Amino acid sequence: MENQTPRRATPSSPTQKYLLAYNALCLALWSIITLRAILLIPTLTALGQLESLLPALFPLLKWTQTIAMLEVIHAVVGLVRASPLTTAMQVASRILVVWVVLDIFPQIVVKTNIFGRPEAGSTTGPIAFAGILLAWGTTEIIRYGFFVWKASISERVPEALTWLRYSTFFVLYPIGISSECLLMYLALAPAVEQGQGLDLLLKAVLLIYVPGSYILFTHMMAQRRRVVKGKGKST
Repeated sequence: MENQTPRRATPSSPTQKYLLAYNALCLALWSIITLRAILLIPTLTALGQLESLLPALFPLLKWTQTIAMLEVIHAVVGLVRASPLTTAMQVASRILVVWVVLDIFPQIVVKTNIFGRPEAGSTTGPIAFAGILLAWGTTEIIRYGFFVWKASISERVPEALTWLRYSTFFVLYPIGISSECLLMYLALAPAVEQGQGLDLLLKAVLLIYVPGSYILFTHMMAQRRRVVKGKGKST
C-alpha cells in the first residue's frame, strides 16, 4: 500500500507522533497474524485441518485490515504523501474480501458440523485463505516496519529493508491477488443462493481486478524505479 510517513512535519510534531503510533500498531498486529499463520499452517496441513486457520485468525485479520481504512483518509486530507486513488483501490479490495467474501460466506473456507466444530471440505478455500494471510502479512510487516524505522530511528533506512519494501511485491502481489480472486470466485455460488445480488458485485469486482491489478502493479514498479534511481544519483 501507500506511504504513511508525513508530508511535512517535524520529528516531534503531532502528525509525526500520530503516524508513528499508527504504523507501530499496525506492525504489531500484522506481526501477530503472520507469525501465528507461519506456525499454524504447517501443523494444520499435516493434520489435514487447514480449514481451522479461519476461526483461528480471521477475527483479528478482519479488524486489523479494517483499521487500514484510515489510510484513505490520511491520503485524502494530505496527511501523507500518497495517492488517494491507489490507496482506496488497495484498501477497498481487501475490505471486500474480509467483510463480504469471508465474513458472509465462511463456508468457502471452513464447514462446521452440528457441534460447531470444523469439518474437512475442499482444500481450495483454505489454501487461498492461507495465501492472503502470508502475502498480506509479509507485505505489511515490511511496509510498516519501513515506516516505523524511518519515523523513529533514522531517515536513512537500511538498504536491505528498502530493497524488501520495493522488491518483494513481484512475488507477493501475484500470490495475494490470485488468492483474493479465488476466494471471490468460490463465494459466487453461495452468493447466488443467497439471492441478494452479491454475486453481481463479486463478478463486477473480478472483472475490475484485471485492469486494477495492472494499475497497482505498475504503480509499485514506478515507485521502485524512483527509489532505485534516487539511490543511483546519491552514490
